[in-house]
Amino acid sequence: MDNLYITNYCDKRCSPLKSITRLSKHEAYKVAKELSQHACTRFTSFSRFTDKDFDGYYKKRKRTEEWLYSKIMDLGVKPKNITPLYFVLGESTYLNSWFEEGIKTKLLLKDIDFEDISFTFGDSMSKMDSVDRMNPFNKDTLFEFIVNRTNDINSFLAELDEQNRYIEVQLWNDMYLKNRV
Repeated sequence: MDNLYITNYCDKRCSPLKSITRLSKHEAYKVAKELSQHACTRFTSFSRFTDKDFDGYYKKRKRTEEWLYSKIMDLGVKPKNITPLYFVLGESTYLNSWFEEGIKTKLLLKDIDFEDISFTFGDSMSKMDSVDRMNPFNKDTLFEFIVNRTNDINSFLAELDEQNRYIEVQLWNDMYLKNRV
């Protein structure tokens, strides 16, 4: 598992490793208006920023981040930020396509401290109001799950990817990005 990494996806028309929820509400809506100009008729990552969708997206994203933050304390995670930056474990063909083959940032998981990271099965925001939502878990639980499920992490991740599923990763400390931004 030494080569296991996490990946952040960003459309090439945006700045990577940013979060709209780290802005004031006024600034977030202003940035969303600018980003909505890239939305097109087919569904893209920009459609969430349109006038029709952004208000609901923003409110649910904030609520999701409040839920994540409240749950990770019990796991031993000690967030340095109030809101995380989002990655996936390994890679996701679905997200790479969704972000139109944009910018990918990869970090080795072994380089990230236990107290700076959490995980969810699937997209935390889309699972937020789902009856099958599971609470976030920590790095030890992730490794335990992988070892109990399979001895081959690559086949495990490939199986998830084939189903357009992934393990979302929440990075709670920007220190790991210092040389990447």
